[in-house]
Order: sequence, then structure tokens, then C-alpha cells
Amino acid sequence: MKVLLGLDGGGSRTSCVAATEDGTSMGKGHGGSANYLKEGLYTAKYSIREAALEALKECGASNHDVACVCAGLAGVDRPADRALMRLFLKELFPHSKQVVENDAFVALAGATGGLPGVIVISGTGSIAFGVNERAKRARAGGWGHLLGDEGSGYDIARKGLQAALQAYDGRGPETLILEKLLKEFYLSSIDELVPMLYREDITPRRIASLYPLILACAEEDDAVALKLLADAAQALLLALKTVLRKLGFKNPPIPVTFSGGVFENSTSLREMFEKEVTGLPGVKLMAPKYPPSKGALLIAQAALEHRRLLGAFFEN
Repeated sequence: MKVLLGLDGGGSRTSCVAATEDGTSMGKGHGGSANYLKEGLYTAKYSIREAALEALKECGASNHDVACVCAGLAGVDRPADRALMRLFLKELFPHSKQVVENDAFVALAGATGGLPGVIVISGTGSIAFGVNERAKRARAGGWGHLLGDEGSGYDIARKGLQAALQAYDGRGPETLILEKLLKEFYLSSIDELVPMLYREDITPRRIASLYPLILACAEEDDAVALKLLADAAQALLLALKTVLRKLGFKNPPIPVTFSGGVFENSTSLREMFEKEVTGLPGVKLMAPKYPPSKGALLIAQAALEHRRLLGAFFEN
């Protein structure tokens, strides 16, 4: 039995789908973060292995049955990164063809079913990524929590923490975020928050996990929280417009889609973003057709059959 694997490894979790050569879905698996630049190579490899082996076990296959694996991974933008991960996949699946792409590429492939377009992703991090009719690629954002990721869960949570501290100081408007932070961490005073958040083990993913707290405040009409969501929507819109400008699509309407936990969990932010996008000329806003792991599976199929997908051949 020959099996194909599609892996989506992001900053928070890894998903895998296993299928036969004809694309029949057979098994699914999950793991933790696969962004080795943020979490380390050991963690990334462990997450990938965990998700893949779970999917294979569910369909009664082994790692020796894998004919092709496509892994869309956060942080693999450079040739050296892709080579490193291909080597790991070759060791894990010795009889396979390996394709390694950025997670945004497989997300776009899944969202549009392999058609040209643009996807805006906002989860722990954020990025806008697109491929046009001439197979040209472009991106905006995705530079990590130190240099970018505007409009991401991390960015919103970090700015929410800043707003709470500014309110505590009297430098900013009052906000429910301050009260909810104290309850979240069982603190008697906001002074106790700083040493807690500056510990070495507090990762960007942990900061991003506070994003739902900002959402809860926004749902209670907290003005500061609502502005944070509005600012995030504008940041994501700017990234989208930048990619559209770079790619210069010739055949409208241009498929534009979105994914990630920020969009999934915030109706307010999603509606703000959708309203702005629907006003752009020559753009067709669409919900994702398939999840990113299915996009990776489509790429694995194309690679095994030596077909183009999103204008590219996928070679080892």
C-alpha cells in the first residue's frame, strides 16, 4: 500500500493527513509546534513525527509505506531550512519523495484548491502570501514576533498587555483587560505580572495564548480591546494589499481567502476584515476550500504524478 502524507506545521500545532494515491483520506494526526526557528529543531522534529505516525497508525500503514510526503512548515523560507527538513523526512520515510514548503504555500494550495490567489494567515504569527497566474510568488509579513507578525494573536495579546499596564500607570484609558489579566493569573497586583512574563520559559506562543482574553473584553464592548482588533484587521488588510500589488494579477476576480486561529475565534475581527476586502476592486473573497494539511496532500499528489500545482513542479 502506497500512502501520501500532507503535513501542516505551524507555530502552535502540527496537523497531518494520510491518504492513498487516489487522494482517499485515510487517517489524521496532530502534534505540537513545528517552527524550529522558534521552538528548536528537536521540538519541530518531534511534532512532525508525532502527527505523521498517528495518521499512519490510524490507517494501518507504516513509515515505509509513504511514497510522497509534503510538509508545509513555518520558518522554512531559506534553501538551507528546506534541505534540513527534507533530510529529516527522508530518514523518517526512507522510501518517499519529500517536498518541503513554507506553511503559507500549502495553506494557499488548500484554500483555493490549487488555484492562484492570495491567503492572509493570522494565528500565533501572521503573513499574507500569494501566487499569480504566472506562478510568481509574493509575501508580506511573517517576519516573526521580534520584527513583525502584525495582526497576529501574539501581536494583539502583546499590545493588550501594554494597554493594561498603561491603564494601570494612568498613561492610557481604562480597560477591562487589566481586570481580566489579574483574574487569569490569580494576581493581587499587576506588579506581579512583569516578573512572570519576563521568565525565560515564556514563549511567544504563551503570550499569543492570551489572545482570547482580549476577545472576551471586546465582546463586552471594551473600547481598548475593540481598537486592538480594528488595528489588527487594518494591519492584515495592508499585508493583503501589498501582496496584490506585488503580484499584479491579470485575470480578475482574484481569489482571496484567510485562515488561522485569529480569524476562526474572532467574529468581530473577521467581519472587519471581510468588509474591507469586499470593497477592493477585482477581488473575490472566499472561505478556504480545504485546510492546509489537505493543501499539502494536493501538493504530494502533484509531486508524485509530476504535475504542476500553483505553477510549480516539486522536486527533491
